[in-house]
Amino acid sequence: MGAVAEAAMGSVIRKLGDLLTGEYKLFKEVKDSIMFLKAELESMHGFLKKMSDIGEEPDEQTKCWVDEVRELSYDIEDNIYDFLLHFEHECNNTPQHGFRGFIDKCINLLGNFGSHFLPGHHHETIKEFQGLKRRVVEASERRMRYKLDDAILKPNTAIDLRLLALYAQTDGLVGIEGPRENLIRLLMDKKSVSAGQMKVLSIVGFGGLGKTTLANQVYRQLENQFETRAFISVSQKPNIGKILRHILSQVGYVAREDNNMEIWYEDDLIRTLQEFLKNKRYFVVIDDIWDESTWNIIKCALPENIKGSRVITTTRIDTVARVCCSNQCEYVYRMNSLSNQESRMLFFKRVFGSEDDCPPFLEEVSVKILKRCGGLPLAIITISSLLASQRNKLMDQWENVLNSLGSSLEVHPTLEGMRQILSLSYKNLPHYLKTCMLYMGIYPEDFTIEKNDLIRQWVAQGFVSKAHGRDPEDVAEGYFNELVNRSIIQPVDTDPNDEVLSCRIHDMMLDLILHKCREENFVTAINELQDMVGLHDRVRRLTLNFDGVNVIDETVLGAIRFSQVRALARFGTSAYTPDFLKFKHLRVLTLEFPSGNHEPVVFDLSGMCHLFQLRYLKVVAYGKIVLPEKIRGLQQLETLELETSIYYIEVPSDLIHLRRLSHLIVPRGTRLPVGYGNMTSIRTLGQFDLSWNSVNNIRDLGGLTNLRNLEIGYTNCNCSAHVCTISMDALSYALEKLCSPNSSSCCLLQRLRMWCMLPRVPKSTGEFHNLRHLELQVIEVEGDVGILARLQLLVYLKLYIFGTPKGVITFGRGFPVLKCFSITCIKISSLTFETGAMSNLQRLEIKFNAHGWVQQGAPPVGIEQLQGLKEVVVSIGCCFAKESDRKAAESALGKTIDVHTGGPIGNIKCKNSFFWFEDFGWRDIRITDDFNFST
Repeated sequence: MGAVAEAAMGSVIRKLGDLLTGEYKLFKEVKDSIMFLKAELESMHGFLKKMSDIGEEPDEQTKCWVDEVRELSYDIEDNIYDFLLHFEHECNNTPQHGFRGFIDKCINLLGNFGSHFLPGHHHETIKEFQGLKRRVVEASERRMRYKLDDAILKPNTAIDLRLLALYAQTDGLVGIEGPRENLIRLLMDKKSVSAGQMKVLSIVGFGGLGKTTLANQVYRQLENQFETRAFISVSQKPNIGKILRHILSQVGYVAREDNNMEIWYEDDLIRTLQEFLKNKRYFVVIDDIWDESTWNIIKCALPENIKGSRVITTTRIDTVARVCCSNQCEYVYRMNSLSNQESRMLFFKRVFGSEDDCPPFLEEVSVKILKRCGGLPLAIITISSLLASQRNKLMDQWENVLNSLGSSLEVHPTLEGMRQILSLSYKNLPHYLKTCMLYMGIYPEDFTIEKNDLIRQWVAQGFVSKAHGRDPEDVAEGYFNELVNRSIIQPVDTDPNDEVLSCRIHDMMLDLILHKCREENFVTAINELQDMVGLHDRVRRLTLNFDGVNVIDETVLGAIRFSQVRALARFGTSAYTPDFLKFKHLRVLTLEFPSGNHEPVVFDLSGMCHLFQLRYLKVVAYGKIVLPEKIRGLQQLETLELETSIYYIEVPSDLIHLRRLSHLIVPRGTRLPVGYGNMTSIRTLGQFDLSWNSVNNIRDLGGLTNLRNLEIGYTNCNCSAHVCTISMDALSYALEKLCSPNSSSCCLLQRLRMWCMLPRVPKSTGEFHNLRHLELQVIEVEGDVGILARLQLLVYLKLYIFGTPKGVITFGRGFPVLKCFSITCIKISSLTFETGAMSNLQRLEIKFNAHGWVQQGAPPVGIEQLQGLKEVVVSIGCCFAKESDRKAAESALGKTIDVHTGGPIGNIKCKNSFFWFEDFGWRDIRITDDFNFST
């Protein structure tokens, strides 16, 4: 507790500092008041950080005080924003004479801050500040009066729940046999290391997956094969001396009677262990390592001998696992959740003794309980033990347990042990990551969260610290990767560079997050209308997940104060749209309306033009989205993402005045306003539709000099060849302008998707030297491979070749870091890979049609030259193809993969579909051959 309060107060202190700096000429009495507030809050801030570092739960008195200062911090920040908004309004509505007049007016207003000459709303703001100052003084005095600083120095003692895993009976375990045998095979394989060399293997995974149990089972199975052994549990705050003494004791070292090991220094313990183990075949398990430094010290005590010694480490943190194994990824064993069948076996075996003995009336509720457990052995064992202890198996009792796994997790004492283990991951986080983790409580259960959405919202909410010279979104991406690394969030989609693109929260972890959110008043999650009744007026972040039609009672909502809300997320199938007039301090707005069963409707967002603090807006709708005509009022907007599959978006012309807009994502068929090319703050643009934008608009793409991500499409297939030629000419001009010597964008563009049929690969593509991801649709590619080979940082390349190659498409030297190459081609026999081509390629995807294979089909030449290849994925379109064609194509590709000396995995799929090329419908919209796209 206290992490959220600490973060909120840190944000306020920074903003108070901003008021004191710069050219603002504040009256002395005003400046003194702000300096007093800042000093008092800094003292409280230090106390909160100290309390958060200790990691223990505070007593009730301290909790009350933390709640008070957290809400106080929020209120101060809101008042600062109110003042600055009024200040800006005065500046913008007063006649000025040039830029100098504007600055003079600003300084005047701040100089008179606190005087009786200010308008009425400024007097109200001053009164608010005076009231806040009194609250700060009272909070500070209360902290001293109740001696709260002394209270946080009293740590609590808790039972080490890992003991349950160490003494679990083998016959009571389910799903352990396969992982145990795999681990033993990997650990004892003599071919993988030189004779007698020590091997370290690390088990990594989410808290509660059974890492300790698995390590212990392997330890028991192999202990008799070693001369000496030890099983040591570490902790989040390890005592290295104590750990080393425990190892010495377990491996059989006995000190002389006159030599007390309790007073030995760490280096004495390390030297003694090295000497004792140097000629012994030992087996050591180091359980639950939280940081690299702990392992690096322990490793010093484990000598590299030639006796065939083995070490297992367990950790929740991926980077720690890799360090333990000296970055030999093949020795990192990643734990998986139990399968549905294994979960059922474990659950019913512990409750009834057999899966077959579950009464039919408990079957449905059992399925729901197991879904909540999500294959987590800790959760299944905890819940099944609780149910088994009940004398009578009653439906009501089981329903109560099911409900306890949701919003009532914290009120069920039997589940406290499970929550303790999951809480360790949260407690171990640095301050800045705790707020980022809790923010994910804004998403509903089983929701796939896009990484880009998450990091942009973190930035908009002010959770990202300002690192020197670093872009806030780059810092936020580092935060995201750290949460993945710590096994707190689970990857869903990754790119060829192993970068996680989307994630999901385990149900048990989400329950913990929501529990913490309630404690800290961080996110208020509402899933039913009745949850709205009695909602307090200090809601800071609100998520609504309503299903059905007409479930919203406006009389209930009308009684709730929403002006304090900073983030609003709306999910579910209900078409309800909130009244934006009620939200005053909103910074993040996410509205997701899936199709459900209702007809498309109009989502009118025109009432949001007063949301002056809005920084992030994402709308996913099955219907028409109407934006406010005066969208320029959203001056803080950084992200505007609109998704609808059935309507285009009418973008207001004054969008071009949003100078902070960095990410603009609109549906296909959207026409951007004239002048958007001057919006140099834009870093992401998708999807830009060539067929719906004028030639001048297409050429204006070249003015977006800060682009990192660009997606281009072409949806109107009825355009004449002449119109297409003009559009492509304009696009060629824009791309050349982006990579011209006078443009900085060639150093920034990292992702380019051009899903519009191009006649050739644009020459300018080779000038985007920072490009990592490229997707192209072309008619011809012969002779243009050299353009692509100049992209030295390219990791992913996807090519769709519409035309029939006239010659050989040769991939020679180049593409030094390319990991994934996907190609769809009508004639794959034209593909040739030379020696040295794509030296780091790991995944090759080939898509083609089997039609006519027996007459003229053949696999690509030189696949064996791709030395780093690990996987070949082949998709064969079998529609219109004879069975003989399908079998011949499948056989030919299979043999080509089999003869590869690197032994890549082959995955060949025959689909009842067809990849469309020029000979089957594209000819009508093909660009004329006399158009030279390269000029």
